[in-house]
Amino acid sequence: MANERSVPEQPKKKKASSVRHTRAIQRDRSKRPLSAPPDEQVSERLTELVHPATLSQVAYFHQLGLRERVFNLPLMVAIVLTMIWRQIGEVTQVVRLMQKESLFWAQPRRITQQALSLRFGSLPAELFLKVLEAVLPIMRTRWQARPRPLPTEIAWARDH
Repeated sequence: MANERSVPEQPKKKKASSVRHTRAIQRDRSKRPLSAPPDEQVSERLTELVHPATLSQVAYFHQLGLRERVFNLPLMVAIVLTMIWRQIGEVTQVVRLMQKESLFWAQPRRITQQALSLRFGSLPAELFLKVLEAVLPIMRTRWQARPRPLPTEIAWARDH
């Protein structure tokens, strides 16, 4: 082992900073227009289905001790539904959108990103589950009443 020469270790290269790249992405997202609003028919249908189910859960919302100020249950459901429908991944984009246009049944209003983030953190998921459980039977009966023929794949899956 004495014949082996010791090789000095190379100092590790410092990783390049990605701050500039991150800021560029943030700036791009803030300047880029948000996704297009949903079709008027889709918006009306979702409002017709989900909004009454949301209003039926307001009493349970109060039983949980949640206060109804700016971020009441119907508004929070409209925000979450918009985030899913338009595929919005950031609270800041939802806040910007909420200030410019209505989200389904919720009218535009001035809200802050911090307030919305805090509300998301304190809102129980079981409220959304109860709204979903109220909407699913209605959707199932409507789906079964559809006069359109089923695609062959769905018909096969239904039979098996």
